[in-house]
Amino acid sequence: MSWRRNARILWICNFIISGSMSMIMPFLPLFLMDMGVPHGKEVSMWTGMIFSATFLSAAIMAPVWGAVADKYGQKTNLVRAGIGMGIVNILMFFTTTPLYLLVLRFVFGFFSGFITVSYSYLSKTTPREELGKAIGFLYTGGMSGGIIGPLFGGALSDWFGYHTVFAVTGGLMIITVLLVQWLLPPDRVEVAAGEVRKTGTFREVLANPNLTILFFATFAIQTATMSTSSMMSIFVRSIVGDVNNLAFLAGLVTSVTGIANIIGSPILGRLGDRFGQSKILPIIMFCTGLVIFQQVWTHSIYPLYAWRFCQGLLLGGMLPSIQTLIKKRSPDFISGRSYGLNSSFQFLGNLTGPLIGGFIAGHFSVSYVFVFSGLVLMLGAAIVKWRIPLRGENKKAA
Repeated sequence: MSWRRNARILWICNFIISGSMSMIMPFLPLFLMDMGVPHGKEVSMWTGMIFSATFLSAAIMAPVWGAVADKYGQKTNLVRAGIGMGIVNILMFFTTTPLYLLVLRFVFGFFSGFITVSYSYLSKTTPREELGKAIGFLYTGGMSGGIIGPLFGGALSDWFGYHTVFAVTGGLMIITVLLVQWLLPPDRVEVAAGEVRKTGTFREVLANPNLTILFFATFAIQTATMSTSSMMSIFVRSIVGDVNNLAFLAGLVTSVTGIANIIGSPILGRLGDRFGQSKILPIIMFCTGLVIFQQVWTHSIYPLYAWRFCQGLLLGGMLPSIQTLIKKRSPDFISGRSYGLNSSFQFLGNLTGPLIGGFIAGHFSVSYVFVFSGLVLMLGAAIVKWRIPLRGENKKAA
């Protein structure tokens, strides 16, 4: 079956999953205040904990699911993720207390990882010479969903209430399971050379210096970006005040970033194919840090839109570069574990970012979160530039 057909199907699935997951981002702090959490330090801390709970459990389980994928295939992993996330999201419809939501978000993390698994599936079913193009295309699916999701979620919450959004997102996630089950072929399970049943080990993954520096880059990127994203509705509220369409305005900030992602991703992808992903990755990280740092002095909504658009143009080149390099620099029989560990570091960054963002916003000012985020990316870029090996298995495109 053509890899292009697989890529189109996964694009639709990632669009649905990313859109569903991002629906709740604009209004989570507002939802907590609606449940009685006082505005200020308390809502900032609860927001950070609830965002991070998902990523804590996801970070624990990501290597496990990666090992399962190496043994049983990535299609099985996709079905597992879609069913689990859909059911738990539907249960969130009945949430009445912050603690109940915190517990469900923790359980949600045990089943997450659909988008990361889709990259691994596509990498196994795509010719090596087409890999960068395929992953870049798939990345735009998630970004497109990230544009629509916050807008749709903000509008739904304004019109029908916050609980309705959870029911809608759960149903949409179940739909992706049907698409995967009916339309995608099973992927081939690789084994190590000279072995019949045994697959690779995590020790082999962590012993690869090409991969460990990519895991670090993923952690730094997610820590920085999630620290600001989780606090965005609070930051927007500090700018525009208590307006009726606050959730929509916060969602629009996220969507502007996503639109720029779609524009920037193919451009930076072509630059990566031409000059090497390992060369442009630290440059993009440093420039993104500079753009985020400038948002410290933003005091009105329109300059914020402009800065977030610039940020999105650059963000579109980072994670696709990392995903491409992971495939190019890891043998097929450990690719599932490699993507699983990278996903674990991604989730750890997703966990750390909101916690730190909530702490900074609660104890100091939400504006200082941008200082933290910008510094993390700029310092991370310097470390990646210093440590990342410029030569891999594929010298021309790495």
